[in-house]
Amino acid sequence: MTTSDNSSTAQSEQQRKQKNRRLFIGIFLCFLIPLAGAQIILSLGWFTPGVTNKGELISPPIEASSSENESMPQTWRLAYRVPADCDQRCINGLYVIQQVDMALGRDSDRVTPIAIQAGSEVSALPAPEEGSRLQYLVLPQLHDQLSEQPQGSLFIIDPLGAVMMRYEGSADRDTAIQSGSDMLDDLKKLLKMSRVG
Repeated sequence: MTTSDNSSTAQSEQQRKQKNRRLFIGIFLCFLIPLAGAQIILSLGWFTPGVTNKGELISPPIEASSSENESMPQTWRLAYRVPADCDQRCINGLYVIQQVDMALGRDSDRVTPIAIQAGSEVSALPAPEEGSRLQYLVLPQLHDQLSEQPQGSLFIIDPLGAVMMRYEGSADRDTAIQSGSDMLDDLKKLLKMSRVG
């Protein structure tokens, strides 16, 4: 083998090593650049993680007693805790849970709007909307359990008796309707994922 053959072989070997080194660096950068970019985005606060629900998740859920759960319809429940005197916030809350039920369309039979009362005596309690399936239920234990939540709240209760989500109620009809819209969005997701109710 001549000297020129040795030098050309060494040269091609060196070129191959350089090519491999560039390929390795390129692959390394393909992984490093996205990681570095993600780190920069997170550290600068440019990314906010998506929230899947619009209501407030009650954690741990409030559990209805087994006897009171059996007194409720065996479906998902849209609930409102009725105060002793049904004011404008109460009227709006009852209106909203009835409207959410109607807006569910074909899934409406999987849900029942309920008004939870401490006793049978409530002043200024409105009659249900025409065509509504709203049920007024006397459930003193659950009524008491829900008293720790903000007054006028709307709730989603699963068929097993767990009060799992809460929405703000309001004396302003438009604000109450917006809470109902949020409730409807969350409920559609729950019904899509749930095999119960």
